[in-house]
Formats: sequence, structure tokens, C-alpha cells
Amino acid sequence: MNSRIFLADDGARLYCRGPSDSAAHDAVPVLMLHSLFFDGSMFDAVRALLSTDLAVYAPDHRGQGRSGAGREAPSIDRLASDTIGIIETLGAGPVHLVGSSMGGYVALRIAQRRPDLLRSCVLSCCTAHAERQPERFAALEQRIRDEGTALLGPTLLQTMFGERFVAEDGEVCRAWRRHFESLGRSAADPVQGVFARPGYEALLADVRLPLLLFSGELDRAKRPADMQYIAERVAGSRHVTVGDSGHTPPVENPALFAAELLRFWNESTPVAARALN
Repeated sequence: MNSRIFLADDGARLYCRGPSDSAAHDAVPVLMLHSLFFDGSMFDAVRALLSTDLAVYAPDHRGQGRSGAGREAPSIDRLASDTIGIIETLGAGPVHLVGSSMGGYVALRIAQRRPDLLRSCVLSCCTAHAERQPERFAALEQRIRDEGTALLGPTLLQTMFGERFVAEDGEVCRAWRRHFESLGRSAADPVQGVFARPGYEALLADVRLPLLLFSGELDRAKRPADMQYIAERVAGSRHVTVGDSGHTPPVENPALFAAELLRFWNESTPVAARALN
């Protein structure tokens, strides 16, 4: 794996995992956008299962992971602008865009703002609606600002993963718990960016791209019905419910997630299909 630093238009330094320049040459570009409280490494297991004919990039959103915070707060629109800048800087042509939870809101906004930059779009465990429980997120934001995240490991595990994954308490689960507990008070800013987002119901009519939608049957944060709402309003969409997963299918079931991505790209975009054969 290679890494690159991209500069946003306000000077924020954005860290991005990706292939070497030689491996990316003539490959179909894929950009994967992570969930709140994670970083781009949440896709490592999925990336390892994808074809070498794909150039897969996984940036850290501003103020998260190894990326700098910059001068502007990490609203969904600001993160969409950051991502548009990364795609344009790559100069590899339209990308397959994959967004999980927070990354899904960013991906949905890009699909509406700059469809010319996308081959397809994948959304996992998000919603087109504004936050239904803003007071809950506001309380979490304030607690993080006051106390940090050192005591929030169990709470965040229960929110971000299904009960099976948490109960098994495997190495990956324990690693993410340590990650959540190490985030500190700066994690409050992206929390505010997520719960302050507007509803995106109206923009669904502008989406003209193939959509693959994932939901987790055991998800405590978002419901499969949220993804089905999008599927019913964007023609050609396909909705996959992952039976043993909570809010984060790319981590909880990376093999299924990767297989569904490849199937979708083969079926929906002939250019990608030729690259994968």
C-alpha cells in the first residue's frame, strides 16, 4: 500500500491510502469513504479482496485519522468538496465511489453535485433523511468535548457494530475499540458534521448513477428501511441487506461486501467489467 497527501483548498492536509503509481496506471479507480469514528483503514480487508485491476484509494476525512483539520469544520458539504478535489487531483477519470455511513452522506452529495466524476456510487448504512435524533448526537458531541472518548469504547462498539461481532470480541473488534478510545476530544467536530446534515430527499431525483445500497440487519444506528427508501427513488438501484452485520458491513463481513461490489461493477458498468475480466 502506498500513501499520498492531498491539499484541500483551505490548506487541510488530507491523507490517502492507495496503490503505487505503477499499479494505478490504466487501472479502474475506486475511492472509498469511511464512517464517523473510523479512518480509511476500515476498508483494508475489502481492498485486499478486490481485483488488482482496480486502483483503490481510501482517504481519511479532514480532522480524522491522519488528515489535518484545516480551517473549515467537517460538514458533509466540506467533506464532499475535499473528495471532489482528491478525484480531480488523481486525474484518473471517473471513479467508483463507495461511502459508509458518514462517507455515504458525502458520496450522495457528490453524486448530486458532480456526477461527471463518478462511474457508479455505493452507499452503506446511511439515510436520505436528516438526523431523527439530533438531541442524542448533540449530547454525544458535548460529552466528547468535555471528556474525550477514553470511556466510550463499549458505547461506540455497540453503535457501530452488530451484537454478533461485538460478542465474538475478535482481534478486529478489539482493535477498533482501542481506536475509538484513542480519538480524544477532536472527534466532537465530525460528530457535529454528521448530525447537522440536512435531509437529502429532494436531491435523490437528481441522481442518475447506478446505486448499490447496503444495510445491516443488526444495525442499531440506521434501518434497512432507510436504504430501501433510497432504492425506491433512484432507478436501477439494488439493495443488499447483510444478515449478520450491524452498522459497518465492510468491517463485519468484508468478503460479502467485496463480492457484492465486484458483482455490481461488472453488471452496471461495462468499462469496469472489461477491466475486471
